[in-house]
Amino acid sequence: MIATTTSGLDSKAWKIAFVMPAGMSVNELPHPNNARVSVRELPAQECVALSFKGRANAELCKKQEELLRSLARSAEFSLSEETRIARFDPPFKPGFLQYNEIVIPLSK
Repeated sequence: MIATTTSGLDSKAWKIAFVMPAGMSVNELPHPNNARVSVRELPAQECVALSFKGRANAELCKKQEELLRSLARSAEFSLSEETRIARFDPPFKPGFLQYNEIVIPLSK
């Protein structure tokens, strides 16, 4: 499954990443044909996540982020400032069927 993640709910500079299937190496991925696109492997990272259904607009994502941060505080997790939105479905899929996650890395 491929997920699109965007960093920064309120940021004007978004980073877009595609998560590739487990077990694939960087060498097995297609090479980008645009110099602004890079392929790199990132180290494993511990995060908290909250899944939700619906069209992942700014209002719904902000609400889910606040809920996840509240739950994490209750569990005494220390979180980073970064927020990721993982969208798993194409935009033409009806909004009520779309599966998404809010993902927040634990602070170091």
